[in-house]
Amino acid sequence: MAAEALGRRAPPQDRPADAGGPAPDLAAVYEANFRYVWRCLRSLGAPDPQLDDALQDVFVVVQRRLPEFDGGVQLRTWLYAIALRVARKYRDRARREPASLEATRDSAPELVLEHSGEGAALQNERLALAHAALATLSDEQREVFVLARVEQMSAPEIAEVVGIPLNTVYSRLRAARLAFEAEVARRRAFVRNTP
Repeated sequence: MAAEALGRRAPPQDRPADAGGPAPDLAAVYEANFRYVWRCLRSLGAPDPQLDDALQDVFVVVQRRLPEFDGGVQLRTWLYAIALRVARKYRDRARREPASLEATRDSAPELVLEHSGEGAALQNERLALAHAALATLSDEQREVFVLARVEQMSAPEIAEVVGIPLNTVYSRLRAARLAFEAEVARRRAFVRNTP
């Protein structure tokens, strides 16, 4: 299963396109970035049972548009912008068709960690908490939060990728950070108070 490969595989390094050279090869772009795109889709709220489909959709778009890629932006920035639109499509579809999401829930990819035992359980618990807190954010807040905190992009880079004014990035990021931290605190308090 793709999810197992994703969890056990070391993150590949980005292979940026040469701005003056030919467009990068699709196979090389996929191999270097599939894990990054999968992580982006998951962080952006694409439903877990449909992550593999969303990943495929991203690379279908990449295949179609790769000859047009001129290296004017970083390859990963370009891929993220595509993943962002695909994740939005899948989130919107899940809202409109909750029954179809339930039907595929059993096939949801599991996160497979290289660690075992207590360390892996703790890491899985933290990841589940983070994803649950991310799920409570609005789509707009989640996008800027993930770009800033997970992908380590600067506010100007986020503004470019998402296509919003810089001040909007700052306000969404502040609101997202406050909401995320409040949700994490709420869930931790609930766990502490549960017998």
